[in-house]
Amino acid sequence: MDRVKTGISGLDEMLSGGIPAKRHVALYGGPGAGKTSFSFEYLYRGAKAGENGLYISLEETKEDIIENMKNTFTLIRDIDELVEENKLIIVKPDKLELEEVANLLEENITEHSVKRAVIDSATMIRLSFQKEIEYRQTLFEFLSLLRNLDCTTMTTVEATTANKSEMHFDIEHFVMDGIINIYNLDKEDRRIRALEIFKMRGTDHSRDLVPFKVTPQGIKVYVGEKVF
Repeated sequence: MDRVKTGISGLDEMLSGGIPAKRHVALYGGPGAGKTSFSFEYLYRGAKAGENGLYISLEETKEDIIENMKNTFTLIRDIDELVEENKLIIVKPDKLELEEVANLLEENITEHSVKRAVIDSATMIRLSFQKEIEYRQTLFEFLSLLRNLDCTTMTTVEATTANKSEMHFDIEHFVMDGIINIYNLDKEDRRIRALEIFKMRGTDHSRDLVPFKVTPQGIKVYVGEKVF
């Protein structure tokens, strides 16, 4: 099986070597859980390994994303060079429509040989639908299209809470190829970030709940360690 290594310390070990190629994974978590940091490092590591990446932002501008990531990671000092060379492409669509996102994916896969993509976030598109059934139908059609593209994607999905005990299943849990749940857990007077691979079709994977940290050198997933 072909796999795409995320390059994130510890995560590939939990995934038995990486995400199965051409699969579509959701990063599901509450505010401040680290979804953007995870997805951006995934693209950055890919760009450094020769796999061009596309970041589709439905909220922040290209300039804001670059500035925020520079403030988060010291490892991405060459981000401006990667962007200039179209190895890491950041775009903000004019419309909150999955059709627009699909067009951007197809164009950049063709023009810039994009192999990795991030959609941030599906929640913004979901809010643009008046009826839940319309979003579900459109999402199914969108995923059918993605499966015909030579690209491995991560999509961020906002949870209504950062607490594990209060999370519930959304439509993305059922239709995406993979789900990585990210939490902010309370421990006495502080919060601990943790993740679990809820599902990953086509491969075995760790089912442990493990802590992680967002460090200036990149995200560190502490495989084998207990959260509490």
